[in-house]
Formats: sequence, C-alpha cells, structure tokens
Amino acid sequence: MTSEKNARKSGMHESIVLVGGGGGVFRIARHLKNIRDNITTIQTMFDHGGHSGELRDEHGVLPPGDVRQAVLALSDDKIAHELRALLAYRFKRSNGASLDGATVGNIMLTALAEITGSMPAAIDVLCTWFRVKGKVLPVSLTDAELCVRLSDGTVLKGEGKIDMRPIGDARSVSDAYLEPVANIYTGAYEALVSADKIVFCPGDLYTSILPNTLVAGFKEAIAETNARLILVVNIMTKKAETHDYSASMFAEKILGKIGRDKFDVVIANDGAIRPEILRRYELEMAFPVKFDAKKLETLADTVIPVDVADQSGDIIRHHEKTASLIANI
Repeated sequence: MTSEKNARKSGMHESIVLVGGGGGVFRIARHLKNIRDNITTIQTMFDHGGHSGELRDEHGVLPPGDVRQAVLALSDDKIAHELRALLAYRFKRSNGASLDGATVGNIMLTALAEITGSMPAAIDVLCTWFRVKGKVLPVSLTDAELCVRLSDGTVLKGEGKIDMRPIGDARSVSDAYLEPVANIYTGAYEALVSADKIVFCPGDLYTSILPNTLVAGFKEAIAETNARLILVVNIMTKKAETHDYSASMFAEKILGKIGRDKFDVVIANDGAIRPEILRRYELEMAFPVKFDAKKLETLADTVIPVDVADQSGDIIRHHEKTASLIANI
C-alpha cells in the first residue's frame, strides 16, 4: 500500500495523453512508456498518402498507418524482435508488384477492422497481441478529408497532396479544415477530459497535429479538462507546411484551434545542429525552428529551452530525454 501511495505521489500513475500522428508520437511514446504506466495516444485518422491511402480507397477503412506506429511504440519490448519487425515491415517497391510499399501492420489492422467490424475493435485486438502498455485511440471515426487553404486562395484536399507539395511551391498554408465535419471518438474525448497531462507531440503541423484539433468535440474536451497542456515544438521546419516558422508560431497555430490563450509548458530545442546535418536538410529547404523566447513566453506559463535534438542519424529526431522532461513536469 505504501509503495502504491509513493508511486502516485511521484506521478507514476498520472494519465498522460499524447496527441499527434506519425513519428513524433512514436518517438515520445516509445521512451515515455518506460517511465509512466498510464499513457494514451490519440492519433489523426485523415492520412491519404502512401499505402494507408490505398487501403482507405480500396477497402473503405480509416487509414491505419499512424495507429500502427503508436501500437509499435507502446508494445512490450519483450515481444519477440521478429514479431515487432513484422508489424513495421514494409515491402520494397519493385516493378509495380501488388505489395509494393505495403506495410504488414497496415494490412493486419485493415483485416482486423473487417473481421471485428470496426477500427477501435481492431486496434484493441492488435494492442492485446502486442501487450501494449496504455491505450491507442483514433481521434475520430468519421471518414473525412483534410483540406488546407493556401496563401493564394487555392484549396488542397487530401493529406497526401498537402504533404507532398514540391519544394519550389512558394505558397504558404493559411488555414486548415476537415470535409465533411468529423466528430470526436467518444473514447478520445473521455481520455482528454480525464487526463493529467495532454502533450501535443512534434510532427508535421498541418498534416499530423492540427487535424486532431479540427475534429468537432476536441476543443470542447480541452475546455472541460483540468490537464496541464504541454507542447513539444518541432526541431526543424518543413517547406510545404511550416517554412520559416518560429517556435511561437507553432504555439499560436495550435492555441488558436483549441481555444486557449496559453500552454502550461512549452519544450523547445535551443541546441545547435551540426553543419553537415544542416546541409542535408537545406537541400529540402528545411531549417532549425527559431527559438523566439520573448514571444514564446507570452504563450506559455513555463518555457523549457533545452537541447533535445538527437543527431546520431541522418534524420534529426527528439532525444529520449524529451520523455523524461514530460514525465517530470
């Protein structure tokens, strides 16, 4: 009994909800699960690119890609390496074969959705198989498309078209919405309302993070919750979505959609990126997100400037210590 009280006091059992999609949620969830035992991920369900988009078109199921990554991130590390590798395995592209670019985990989720009759039931089965520590929830079960309006008034419909805009396209994104209106999944609403911390994870702003906030009921859940709101700012910009963005601009865009004036905490990278890595990113017109401390301090009660850039590979990712920072807030 004493150890349980101590665990509660230390925050071990606090409810942490991670909001986003793709690699940002994966990176944080994978490390946070070893520090806290009550983690829920809420995933965007409006992907329409790559193999997820093909499954959506051909089978009429909600895109499974981001869900698959969250299941993999929260799965028990003691699961056989080969089984975890199977979930993540992507077939190589070769001469137009039927499985070109297909991901085994996406196929499994699609099959389970057809067998069980729903995506939430399919996710539950996969979570059981992989002994997931926590919950993986879709933000919505509505079949909707992500749309953005560009600076010249042009509207792009479909996540794939937004995400893959050419580098030479100088137009910026001015707004985003869903068509038709999507309603929040009940489980996601309840998780947000009852959370102790809600973390907006790094990721593509307009195609991974903001789509969650555009769902009808998300803003209302944020208004009702007593959770501390935490933002982990991207380390690098992306030409198609956040060219020349500062940290405060990320904060402003999300706050504008969730109806809040401030975050409780913002974590932003202030470490230098190695020149050889910068050169690789510059080829894609991607640059470090500017840490504009004074402006950012007007949008958060607490700003944590810290070197969180993992530069050990070709792609810059958030260092595992980001999870520790979130846990200790």
